[in-house]
Amino acid sequence: MTASQIDPHIHQAARETAVLTDRSDLGTIIISGETRFDLLNRMSTQKVQPMNKGEGTATILTTDIGRIIDRLLLYATGSTLYTLTSEHNSDAIARYLMRFVFFQDDFHMQDISEGTLIFGVYGPQARQKVIAAGFTDEDLPLHHWRQTKFGDITAYLMRTDPIHGDGYFVIGEEKDREALWQRLLDTDLAVADAAAFDYLRIEAGLPRFNHELTGDYIPLEANLWADVSFNKGCYIGQEIIARMESRGKLAKRLVQLTADAPLESGSDIQANGKNAGTITSTAVGPNGTIGLGYVKTAVLDSEKALAVGDTAVRLKQ
Repeated sequence: MTASQIDPHIHQAARETAVLTDRSDLGTIIISGETRFDLLNRMSTQKVQPMNKGEGTATILTTDIGRIIDRLLLYATGSTLYTLTSEHNSDAIARYLMRFVFFQDDFHMQDISEGTLIFGVYGPQARQKVIAAGFTDEDLPLHHWRQTKFGDITAYLMRTDPIHGDGYFVIGEEKDREALWQRLLDTDLAVADAAAFDYLRIEAGLPRFNHELTGDYIPLEANLWADVSFNKGCYIGQEIIARMESRGKLAKRLVQLTADAPLESGSDIQANGKNAGTITSTAVGPNGTIGLGYVKTAVLDSEKALAVGDTAVRLKQ
């Protein structure tokens, strides 16, 4: 895959004010039923306890050997969990979860991805921008949310993983796309297209589905420690993940990289002519080529020089 690129003006806005981008490719599932928390708790890495309306958390589904299936963002209402999956992955996740619903479970899912819009606002002034657009001025904790009404339009503001200091999701119904987009644009937000957003999230070190979040890696290798509880009951993949944590030694780690020339994701990283890892994402922008990749911990500890073919690759300082 070739590298994403970004307009220098968009890059500057993301670093100094904030940018607006369309994240509607994320999947949205409504989960209901009395055992919704219990089932997700026994299947995923986070301690998914009953939450009050307006609260949320992130958790990871893993295989029985601890490899990543997907990272889910959960938002609690009074009787449901709004669940964001990775890009275009809601159907696969719904089918996967249904495999573990037992006859005594009260657990139901509704995929509303097609009728749902998701906008992202990122940057150091992201909070000021969403407040200017009419959303709550409350300082929300990470993954918490609040509802706002604009006449007959209902929208939701979620605090999400930051890029250049802060991040928010604005979620609503697809029918209200134009009105909500314009409301955000009216705060003088710069618009980042898909390629520009990819550059920004690589620059921020955020892993992405089918790039860094795949069945080749465990959550700890992807730097997702905050999404893993080490004092909860059993869940699928727990034994492997707990063993990695207790040993304090990972086989590989996700790192940010720079290079002297454009790279391609999927390329092998070498150290002294031997395989040392893999490029998982790459982008080109004002500061040259950047990327994300998994590198063997032993190689990182030895501080050996890295290369992709004839191109020198360095750890981002």
